[in-house]
Amino acid sequence: MDDARDLDPQQLRSFLAVAETLHFTSAARRLGIVQSTVSQHVSRLEQAVNRTLLVRSTKQVTLTQDGHMMIALARDILSAQDRALTWFDRSVIRGYIRLGISEDLTMTRLPEILGIFREKYPKVDVHLRVGLSGSLQNDLDNGSVDLLCTKRRIGDARGTTIWREPLTWFGNWEPGTALPLVVFPEPAITRLIALECLNSAEIPWYVAFTSENLTALLAAVRAGYGVTAQSSFLRQYDRSLPVAEGLPETPEVDFIVIGKTETLEGPVKALADTIAAHSRQITPRVARRRA
Repeated sequence: MDDARDLDPQQLRSFLAVAETLHFTSAARRLGIVQSTVSQHVSRLEQAVNRTLLVRSTKQVTLTQDGHMMIALARDILSAQDRALTWFDRSVIRGYIRLGISEDLTMTRLPEILGIFREKYPKVDVHLRVGLSGSLQNDLDNGSVDLLCTKRRIGDARGTTIWREPLTWFGNWEPGTALPLVVFPEPAITRLIALECLNSAEIPWYVAFTSENLTALLAAVRAGYGVTAQSSFLRQYDRSLPVAEGLPETPEVDFIVIGKTETLEGPVKALADTIAAHSRQITPRVARRRA
């Protein structure tokens, strides 16, 4: 038997097409070549391995025992060839990205967009790190995150804005009493904005509940622990969240994509571009609520 390196990929593909359809004409149509070429490929493959792979008659095509074995071998050979060509193809983007996202974005369609990226760039592995915006910024600065999708205050220069919206006050509060706050720990952006708004409006407050977990904060709000200022789109995610009245309007925040450097390259740039291209699909725009 000739060395496996002498097995022609075109012959293997023609053989597989016939083996899967059991019909030379159908195989030729699938491959976009003429039937005589398919027949020639199969005959040359049989000569190369010195075995009969197909039994032909005027009515049908059947596989021999060697033909059944060749199906698996041909698929393995072609798959290995494809992997090799893909690996050394400079046009194929591959790599490993550590992506940080703020927890509220896990409740949007961002995970679906990551799925779109995965389909387009199957050779890029994405490792997610979910956390507080302030902490994730530190992770980006110290190099433990390659790309960040999170919030920033209006006026901050770093990052590319993918959309902008105000925060919304969620919870129940009786005006004229000290406001019980349900907040993330420092250095959360939503905590800082909430405190600044309340202090500017001279509304007394105290921290009633704190957690690094957004789900826990929302559960505390639903349980009546107090009020929190969070992304407006959470109301669409959970209609049971009560909207607090009588509180000062919050400033808008930017939802951004940001890399370690202003110039993004390779797989990191591909992921940032994918998120930006689908930014309108991440979450519907929410009308600004007037107090």
